[in-house]
Amino acid sequence: MKKWLFLLWSVSASVQAVVAEPVRLASLDWPPYTGHQLEQQGETSILLRQVFAAMQLEVQTEFLPWSRAIRASESSGASYAGYFPEYQTHNPSFILSDSLGSSELGFVESKAKPLGPLTAVLLPKFQLGVVQDYVNLTVVDQMIARGQLTPQLAFSDRQNILKVALGRLDLAVIDRRVLLYLLEHDAEVKRLATDKVQFNASLTELKTLHLALRNEPEHKLLIEKFNQYLQKVKADSIVNN
Repeated sequence: MKKWLFLLWSVSASVQAVVAEPVRLASLDWPPYTGHQLEQQGETSILLRQVFAAMQLEVQTEFLPWSRAIRASESSGASYAGYFPEYQTHNPSFILSDSLGSSELGFVESKAKPLGPLTAVLLPKFQLGVVQDYVNLTVVDQMIARGQLTPQLAFSDRQNILKVALGRLDLAVIDRRVLLYLLEHDAEVKRLATDKVQFNASLTELKTLHLALRNEPEHKLLIEKFNQYLQKVKADSIVNN
């Protein structure tokens, strides 16, 4: 009897250890949503921690270049269970959570040379910039896939803002709030681009933000539980505000 009780205790302790193990995630510096230098790592990171805390789980986030964040989460046994924030995309390698928030995508343009109302027909006439491996407006990604657009690639939004400010690009794809944040808080962007660039809101797309976990059986269960607690945390936030 004592032997069986010991075995049961051992199994129970092992299960608790697995359950209590921190969820390791990858992310990127994308203010104000996420970033290692932001207060509490950004608003999307705060929401994630609140949800996992309600689940009695700890979450650990490492901030990497975007392409690396995805690759480091992709294969079985990878360092990270997943990454965030991701747009609503179809990638069979990952499972997406319910919406964590939204992102308004549009274009940054020169104030001195505003482009006016933009359409898909006009886009090929301009020198366009995008960030490598970012999801863009659907129409932009479709045109790139068809060879109708050949944009310049950058490693970050701040690079594209500076290129537009310095006249090296006509426009670049960007989230409205990211542009406003960098203009206000990034020293170099503030110095070189203030009063030189603006958000062109004539062609925009509202996209939802999600947590992406590697498509594995245990992660499907985790996402289901995460979604349940996400709704509770959102509801509590509305009540408290």
